[in-house]
Amino acid sequence: MDKPDTNYLSKILRKRIATLGYSSLRKFTEDRKDFRYSYELLRQVVYGGRIPRAETLLNILQAFRFSPSQVHKVMEFHFGGYPERRAPSPDIAPGNLEAGGKTEAAPSERKETKAVGSRAHPTDTTGAQTGLLADVPEEIASSLQQSLPKIPLEGNDDFWEMARALALQAERKISRIARREADQPLLFEKEPEAIYQFLVRRGKVPSYMSRGETSPLAFVEEIDYRDRCRGALLGAAVGEVLGRAAQGLSPRDVRELFGGIDRESMPAARGGPGHDHAPPASLLLSRALLALRRLDPEEIASVYAGSRRLPGSGHHAEFVRNLVDRRFPWFEAGASVPETAPAARIAPLALLHAGNFRRLKLEAGIEGAITHPHAGAVAGAIAQAVAVARLLHTPAGSLDVLGFARGLSHAVSGMEADRSSRGRGGRPVPTLWRKLGTELTALLLRRAEMEDVREALGNGALVSEGVPFAWACFLRYPDDYAAAVLAAVNLGNEADANGAMVGSLAGGYVGAGGIPEAFLGGLPWREELEASADGLLAFARRDS
Repeated sequence: MDKPDTNYLSKILRKRIATLGYSSLRKFTEDRKDFRYSYELLRQVVYGGRIPRAETLLNILQAFRFSPSQVHKVMEFHFGGYPERRAPSPDIAPGNLEAGGKTEAAPSERKETKAVGSRAHPTDTTGAQTGLLADVPEEIASSLQQSLPKIPLEGNDDFWEMARALALQAERKISRIARREADQPLLFEKEPEAIYQFLVRRGKVPSYMSRGETSPLAFVEEIDYRDRCRGALLGAAVGEVLGRAAQGLSPRDVRELFGGIDRESMPAARGGPGHDHAPPASLLLSRALLALRRLDPEEIASVYAGSRRLPGSGHHAEFVRNLVDRRFPWFEAGASVPETAPAARIAPLALLHAGNFRRLKLEAGIEGAITHPHAGAVAGAIAQAVAVARLLHTPAGSLDVLGFARGLSHAVSGMEADRSSRGRGGRPVPTLWRKLGTELTALLLRRAEMEDVREALGNGALVSEGVPFAWACFLRYPDDYAAAVLAAVNLGNEADANGAMVGSLAGGYVGAGGIPEAFLGGLPWREELEASADGLLAFARRDS
């Protein structure tokens, strides 16, 4: 649909929420316990400008209590009529749908609207307080400097006790800053070995270079590496963009909203009002690596901070706040959580060091620690980087589907404390090494359906879910890029990160020529991604 159509539906739904007396869409969904659709699905329709399937839209309009004539006009406008064997409910209150999208409620509904609406809009008192408190550090310091001398020492014990606690915190802060400045010389040269030793000494990452097994990487004469490298970056970008449409949705929501994402969904995924036009995370890393010609964590952290969101991370806002607002150094800004964000963006580094396993492992761990200084996130970044690099060197038709995950799982063995973290239901979460080497291999051996794989492995933002799930999608359809990526994104949840990981694996194996033109046609960053892949490959050949 074009922009006016989409705005029309969003506009009348937003007005309808207010007419029904609800202050927000979330309050509406919380109040309708029997409503069959999730808040996330409705949010994409009401605020994101999505047009769902005809049957789904009909159900939404009836749930919003539009009259039969109103429902008829909306359905005619978007779909030319009702879906087969469906008609609007006859018991909906009558009303008129005006050209501007306004609706008129029945008398009983007006009473309900007035009663509920009076509760939904409390008086806003925050405005009166605006400007009374300084919110800029310089103003706060100046205000304290002026006010403290005026407060009597006697009779204000409670205040001075708080001041004492604040003074102690200030002293600790000064001590931490001094230690941080003393550590900085280790990072000035920005040599990966020095950065790694620094991060290990600070407890930000485990000593991962002394753990796991080596997985040799070497260029093979008969492989078209230009096509393979382009495929890895293009595949990651397409997978992320396709996944954005299904991000946060359940598989059922994806079916209800889109009728399933397929080869024809790419234009809808990358265009339209309310959609995310941000460059894919793999392109951000590619740009930084090519501009600097090396891994510079400080500069890369600044690049990531300028992005609205990184796939696979629920803590990106915290990272940006720490780095930009609180001015933490890059090695203290990240969130220590085992998420898939580093693995979802790591493909460019796999290209840069495609022929040097040790350098790839070293820098993949450092890159992951920029936003996620956690053993699990570091292990996920290393596993995904090694997998992409290995696939670049695997001749077509020679992939060992059953042995691939088990063989590469040993590259991250010992990096995580065995079953140290807790997952859904409070149960201990197996390490990534165990998930890849044992559970994933067992599912592949019995050719489990992807829905069963999702139930067994999970497909959320945790590394122990996302990375094994992405590998499962690829290994289920190793020679079919579209089938592998669509299997991941149609199951929703952390769809953009999973799509990016599957896309880089599948694209790196089948090459750019194996990615359907329906996915690549009109991709805004196609030429830049191809040029980036060529540049990274040139550096890789020089490094090997």
